[in-house]
Amino acid sequence: MMNSTRFTRRSFLIGLGSTTALFLASCAAQPSAPPGAAPAPANAAPASSASAGGADEAITRQNTLIHYGGDTELTEPTNFNPYSLGGLGRIRGSLNKTFLEFLYYYNHNDGSEIPWLAESYKVADDFMSVDVAIRSGVTWNDGTPFTANDVKFTLEKLRDTPELAFSSDMKEWVKDVTVVDDQFFTINLNKANPRFFYFYFIENSEIQISILPKHIWENEDWTTFQNHDPERGLPVGTGPFKLAEASPQGQFFDRDDNWWGVKTGFSLASKIKRQAFIPLGTGASMKARMINNEVDVDITFQPGEFVAANAQNPDLRSWNAQGPSFGAPDACLYTLGLNTKWGPMADVHVRRAVQAAINRQQMVDLAYEGGTVPLVLPFSTFGGLDPYRELCQDIVDKYKPDNSSQDLVDSEMAAAGYAKDGDGFWAKDGQRLTPDAYCPTWLGPMAPVLEKQLRDAGFDVTVKYNATTNDPFFAAVRTGQADMWIIVHCGSSREPWGTLQHYHHKFNSPSQGQTNNYIWANSQYDNPEYDVLIDQLDGIPPSPTDKAYTDLVRQAVDIYLRDVIEITMSEERHVRVYNYHYWTGWPNSDDAYVAPYALWASIMLALLKVEPTSAA
Repeated sequence: MMNSTRFTRRSFLIGLGSTTALFLASCAAQPSAPPGAAPAPANAAPASSASAGGADEAITRQNTLIHYGGDTELTEPTNFNPYSLGGLGRIRGSLNKTFLEFLYYYNHNDGSEIPWLAESYKVADDFMSVDVAIRSGVTWNDGTPFTANDVKFTLEKLRDTPELAFSSDMKEWVKDVTVVDDQFFTINLNKANPRFFYFYFIENSEIQISILPKHIWENEDWTTFQNHDPERGLPVGTGPFKLAEASPQGQFFDRDDNWWGVKTGFSLASKIKRQAFIPLGTGASMKARMINNEVDVDITFQPGEFVAANAQNPDLRSWNAQGPSFGAPDACLYTLGLNTKWGPMADVHVRRAVQAAINRQQMVDLAYEGGTVPLVLPFSTFGGLDPYRELCQDIVDKYKPDNSSQDLVDSEMAAAGYAKDGDGFWAKDGQRLTPDAYCPTWLGPMAPVLEKQLRDAGFDVTVKYNATTNDPFFAAVRTGQADMWIIVHCGSSREPWGTLQHYHHKFNSPSQGQTNNYIWANSQYDNPEYDVLIDQLDGIPPSPTDKAYTDLVRQAVDIYLRDVIEITMSEERHVRVYNYHYWTGWPNSDDAYVAPYALWASIMLALLKVEPTSAA
């Protein structure tokens, strides 16, 4: 059982001594204290709380890191299952910052692979297996050794349980796992894949596969088990923080002073004594709390908002010190998705006309205040992709996807059999074209700009935007029932295959109305000519100097631009703001040791690096 005898949420909030505490206190009733705890009196001093490692530590605002945990309360606050329904959201919320670690971490800025729970790996010459060595001395936070048997158990359970996140991936690729001894194992594959280990166990952004303790999970139903039981010390992980309390009003994790990383001398201890994931409101109120130093980590601002906020509080900083592009690449692109199989966008001429109606630079300027850059290829601007963009430039020049032209709109729509009706909108056989267009909550700034551009070009479009929930958006987009949609498409971070593979028909919905197989693969594109290129790329290691690889990339890019499978508009460069008032050492363009995204697994390296300031 974890030691939490002097921890209460009330005493923590009093210790904060801020309007955050008042805000949270007003949101919900006081939760019950952990076993053995006594509620602190209203005039209590900052609480002294036993850390997860057992030593008494004074918990104050100065040694607490505060994350945004939701709007008014946490949903499923005691569910710490990384693989049941919604598991990736939980991993990217609090789990990957606290008790879960990964075999490797990755620095997207320079492409460096950072061994962690594993110390090395070797891909077989035929790409049919991967040999991996576990780092000596790694233990679960209950003291049990972390071994190759945990890896075998986790991967084969994922492979065999289709209801779990990443099960289809493991079923496609993993034949089995051979345990050599506690430290060494081999992942045997069903088919050749030179990038399997990198894609699933190193890059750790959109896909994050953590190993689970066999001795805890082997008798549990993974589809329903919530991995929360204070009496049993759950959740158990290898990470440097352990759960202290969880309720709708917040999750609190204390530093584990028995963490294997410190005991083995592999890492210094984090200077953070407590991490708090708490509801902070929405929109302007959430940003005001950051200006008031009530939240520390990764809040997104618009460029103009950030400039104003920084003027009020110079401790707020983003990736770049100078604008208007304050943000960093994140391997994701702002795209207009198109349903290439069902509905009016199944006609390539209509898709080409829609592309010709879009002014990318205007979209960037109006929606994001010039805070990003227009793009036409589905690759981010991470440096590792530069050679591939150069290799494909002549293909871009051939198709000119950034040619915003009403004449081109008119000619392509005429080729599709459309003519403008009396109101100036495109119609065919007496029926006006009224595509179903959608926009998710977080991309709202793009909706009015896109809608106006399309309407000005003759498309009778009204973008459906719900400011409070994305359920209708994903229900329509992932089942092939939307015609077009604004979305971020996340994929390539160091080679083109990462995104190009998403247009393979294997990700498509079996039929219209059924959910597809991957959240970013929504185009429903079905072209055997394209599929065979991806099938071949699957088995070739990436290299901008390997003609076999680059020829396949060029052919795939040619089809992508020719058929307008989707429309890449610009790079996602959110202005992700970190607060340097209480903590310094966050990643930025001058110290780019990891990417600045708290959702990604490598944020753990920042949590081990940051230093407290002397701020009161």
